[in-house]
Amino acid sequence: MLIEFSVTNYRSILERQTLNMTASSYFKELEALNTFAPVADEGVPRLLRSSVLYGPNASGKSTLIQALRLMEYQVLNSQKESQADDPIDVVAFKLTAESRQADSEFEITFIENEVRYEYGFRCNRERFTEEWLFAYPSGRPQKWFHRVFDVQAGKDVYKFSPNFLGGRQRQIWENQTRPNALFFSTAIQLNNEQLKPAFSWFRSRLRVVDSVHGFSQGYTLMRCQDEPDRKRVIEFMNAADLSIADIQIKESLFSAESLHPSMPSTMREGLIKELAGKKNLEPRFFHKDAVTQELVEFAEEEESDGTLALFAFAGPWLDVIEHDRVLVVDELDTSLHPLLVHHLVKKLHHEGSKAQLIFTTHDTTLLSQKLLRRDQVWFMEKDSNRATRLYPLSDFSPRDNEAVERGYLNGRYGGIPFLKDLDFYGE
Repeated sequence: MLIEFSVTNYRSILERQTLNMTASSYFKELEALNTFAPVADEGVPRLLRSSVLYGPNASGKSTLIQALRLMEYQVLNSQKESQADDPIDVVAFKLTAESRQADSEFEITFIENEVRYEYGFRCNRERFTEEWLFAYPSGRPQKWFHRVFDVQAGKDVYKFSPNFLGGRQRQIWENQTRPNALFFSTAIQLNNEQLKPAFSWFRSRLRVVDSVHGFSQGYTLMRCQDEPDRKRVIEFMNAADLSIADIQIKESLFSAESLHPSMPSTMREGLIKELAGKKNLEPRFFHKDAVTQELVEFAEEEESDGTLALFAFAGPWLDVIEHDRVLVVDELDTSLHPLLVHHLVKKLHHEGSKAQLIFTTHDTTLLSQKLLRRDQVWFMEKDSNRATRLYPLSDFSPRDNEAVERGYLNGRYGGIPFLKDLDFYGE
C-alpha cells in the first residue's frame, strides 16, 4: 500500500511536491467504501483507495507519474542493467541556475507485509549522492542504511544500523555498488534477504503506466484461457456497454507469412528465428445477431481501438484488485468513456480489497462527493516560476456536498488553463 510519494527538482517540479494517500480524519463521508485500514494496528491511519489529479496541459501531471516510474525503474534495474559509465536518466528543473546544478530527490513511504518503509535517494546524471531506508517493523523507526557521497573523499560513506543484518556481507554489498547504481538494488542482486519484502513492493505491488494503451493483450489473453476468468473479462468489458456475448482465444503456430512484407529483412529474419515454433494467441469477439440472436464472430481488426484497449486493460485491472496492487495511470480517460471511468472507480471502492488507484484526468464529472471524498482530489498548476505545484482540494476547506465540479470549472481551486480571448475569425 502506498502512503505517500515526494519528488524534488525533477523536470517541471522545483520544490518538494508530495502526493499523500492518507485519509483525512476530518472528512467522514464514504469512509467505509473509499478508505481502508492498511494494518490491524488501530494507531495507523486509514489510507485512500484512490486519488485523482487534475490540471491543465503542461501543468506537471505526467511529470509526477514519470518521477514515480523513474524511482521504480532505478530500484528494479539500476544494478543489473546499467554499466559503469551509463548516465542516470534524470533531468533537473532547468529554469534556475541553482536547480540545474542541484540533485533531484525521490522519496516514498509504503507498507508491505504490515511493515512500513521509508525509502529515498538523491541523484544527478552521473551518480547517486544519497540513499536511505527506514523500516518500522515494530512501529518504531529503524534506520537500516544511509549512504552519502563525500565530495572531498570522492567516495560513498555508509552507515548501517545494528538492525540491518548481514555482518561482513554489508561490506561486500557496499563495495559492489557502483556510483550510478542503488545500494538497495545491489544488495538484492547479491541475495540480501532482509530487503526482499521492500523490494517486492516495487517489483510486484507497484504498477505505473502511461495510459490504458500502456497494457498489451498478453496477460488478458492468458487469463481468458481460464473459464471463470474469461467470464470476468466479458463482464468487465460489458460494463462499457460493448454487448460482447463471448470471447474465444484462437491458438496458432507462428508463421512468417504473418509478418508485413515491407519489414526490413534483418528484422524479419530475427523475428522468424525468435518466434519459430511458438504459439500465437488471438482474441475472437462474438456479438449476437440483431434478429436471430445467433453468435457472430468478429476478428480483432474488426473491433474498435477502444474495445481493444479495454480488452488489454481487463486482465491487469482484475490482477490489481485480486492482489492489492497500486495502479498509477496517466490519463485514465484516454479511449475510455467518462461513465466507464466512473464505473472503474466505483467498482474499486466497492471491491473491499486494499488495491489503490492513482490517475490523472481532464474528466470533471468525477468531481462528485457521491463518488470521491474531498481528500481524494488533487490539483496541479504552474507557479510564478513556471514550476509545478501539487495541492489537495482539502486546502480550500470545501463544505460537505459542495459543488466541486462547478467550483473547479469556475477557477475557485486553480489548476485550470488561463485562456486568452482570441478572435479566430478576425471579427
